[in-house]
Amino acid sequence: LFILSSQPFHSNKVCWKQKGGMTLHRIWLYVSFLVWLPLGLASSAAPQQPSVTREPIIIAHRGASGHAPEHTLASYRLAARMHADYIEVDVRMTKDGKLIAMHDATLARTTNAETVYPRRSPWQVGDFSLAELKRLDAGSWFGKRFAGEPIPTLEDIIHTLKSERIDAPLYIELKQPGIEKSVVQLLQKHYYLQRGRIIFQSFHPESLQTLRPLIPNGIPLIQLIGERETARISPNELLEQVAVYADGVGLPLSLANQEWVDAAHSRGLIVHVYTVNNPHDLARLCSIGVDGLFTDYPDRPARIAACHQPPRG
Repeated sequence: LFILSSQPFHSNKVCWKQKGGMTLHRIWLYVSFLVWLPLGLASSAAPQQPSVTREPIIIAHRGASGHAPEHTLASYRLAARMHADYIEVDVRMTKDGKLIAMHDATLARTTNAETVYPRRSPWQVGDFSLAELKRLDAGSWFGKRFAGEPIPTLEDIIHTLKSERIDAPLYIELKQPGIEKSVVQLLQKHYYLQRGRIIFQSFHPESLQTLRPLIPNGIPLIQLIGERETARISPNELLEQVAVYADGVGLPLSLANQEWVDAAHSRGLIVHVYTVNNPHDLARLCSIGVDGLFTDYPDRPARIAACHQPPRG
């Protein structure tokens, strides 16, 4: 390909030329391009693996719900004091379009709705206005010292965190499809729609798919998975579908094992596990490399040695 130039030899310079007049410099650039092009294409096409952190994030499940009534300001404050990385907030919409924190579709388990509204059975959240819900006691069922705790709105929660200078990111679960835009607008209003301040999750794929174009890049979307889903479809097929629109999966404790974690990570999906309270389970999950843990007791993982070491492998 190359021949020596007929020019005289100089001690500090050898002149190479290609037939046809192409200089060595131009040839070198051309060859380099051909060598690195396929490597660059392969790199850009390969799925990005989630970064393996030394410790999984700790998500306070409905707040510090093992110590205080779930989804109350008392529970959220306590979770922040226990240094939870994220505070989970289940969000539902009232009859008059307000966003509140409530896990169940009905009010019976965690409030005194049956007493206050005895003729409103089955006490569906969506059948009550915010003013009606504010009359309820959401704390006494857990303990007398929490008597009078109100059902908080999502805006109440954000105002409380800001006014008390609590820097606690929120992990929001959309409990019903159709509320995505309202949630996004409220978070935008309070400058909470930022990477590192919000994670979204849902059992409803349509909610996550609706959210994707509404939120900035980098805010994770987590598809919650239940045991029923895995009974109808293979884990690999399910993960392939989820990887199209979400950034991770939320697995129940009963499904969380090394095979699931490896399969999800190989598709670039992070893995968060719910709900983990037993110290043995916390240690096992930390050791297999899960990326996050939901717990009612956000103070417990700090006492688990395995949760402060690099995962095996």
